[in-house]
Amino acid sequence: MNIIDKRNSLARHGSRRYRRRSRGAIRNIAIHHSATTSGSAEAFARYHVNSLGWPGIGYHYVVDRDGSISWCHDLEVVSYHVGNSNGMAVGVCMVGDFRTQTPTSQQREAALQLTEYLMNELNIPVDNVWGHIEFPGYSWKPCPSISMTQYRSQLAERTGQTDRSAIPSPTYIAGARQRTVLSRGDQGDDIMALQERLNELNFIPGPIDGIFGPQTYDAVVRFQRAAGIAVDGIVGPQTRAALRDFSETMEVVEHGSPTDEPNEREDLFTSESRRMLRHITPLMRGEDVREVQQKVGAMVDGLYGPETAQRVREFQQRENITVDGIVGPQTWRALDRVSANEQPSYSRLLSLQTPYMRGADVRRVQRALNVTVDGLYGPITERAVRSFQRREGITVDGIVGPQTWSRLFS
Repeated sequence: MNIIDKRNSLARHGSRRYRRRSRGAIRNIAIHHSATTSGSAEAFARYHVNSLGWPGIGYHYVVDRDGSISWCHDLEVVSYHVGNSNGMAVGVCMVGDFRTQTPTSQQREAALQLTEYLMNELNIPVDNVWGHIEFPGYSWKPCPSISMTQYRSQLAERTGQTDRSAIPSPTYIAGARQRTVLSRGDQGDDIMALQERLNELNFIPGPIDGIFGPQTYDAVVRFQRAAGIAVDGIVGPQTRAALRDFSETMEVVEHGSPTDEPNEREDLFTSESRRMLRHITPLMRGEDVREVQQKVGAMVDGLYGPETAQRVREFQQRENITVDGIVGPQTWRALDRVSANEQPSYSRLLSLQTPYMRGADVRRVQRALNVTVDGLYGPITERAVRSFQRREGITVDGIVGPQTWSRLFS
């Protein structure tokens, strides 16, 4: 790595200073892009200090297009780059606007090397390397506008950590298809049309190959966040409408993207001793994930996947707290008030339809009935429901309404 020490040469505020922390307080590495087509650590520092009034540049490291790395702050410095999470994150910024550009090969390699070094130096696992958009409160922010799923997968390969969520790409089979719902693993011309639209809107989905793989899934998730709709990685009617109507209105900021000063909630985040849980690739896993799953009514497998994230969002909405699918301090406190034995609430009528109804509630019913769990309310699930209703002595109609739901989970 070509690291240039600029800690004592960049612009600083005349009187303001960043606070400091111990290295043990650092839990995350935050990946940014500058949102400018060009720039440098010097230009960003001048902008952050002279225009925003910050104590100094917001990033700890800046990775230039030629692969050189500017070292801007000690790791112990709490600079401004991820708002509420500044106290526990190191900021790495790649120069470029990756909504329209892509990192150069030298730049990406340098960023990966730097991230790997920081992971080793700070004992940070790959699942704690997040893009700015993945931090609590920033689902609206298109930063760093690269596939963090792919970035973490590359880190996992380099560090020997296993990416268990990777799905091998199937061979593309041509043919026109117009399905109502598109999801990971699907392939066809309608997937290719989806990829072309995502690419047109600068939510880069990887190769335009007609295969709904990890990169396309990541692009769909980023689009859903930006569009302010439900984030599940599935292209249904709501996402189709948003893709049709979406227009790019983001203002490009010159001389370095103004990221995020701390606010009154930062102390809440930095004081929380339990780790923050969220849906990323590779999936976060552990007993704390199981605890959350028990309390929000998700399948208890210890893996923080899309179903768990959706159940967390539903829980956050019921509790009237920030709805982002992330278990941070505020959500942990709300969960602490919940008994692990509470049963999930009934939300909608489930029945055999065309196309099939799908969702986490269907999977929960399938698990209770001990049938194949695919999230689709098809003939096998309906027959199992009828058999269950017959055994329970209730109306046999193959429909999961309030009474059948209550019997299943009482």
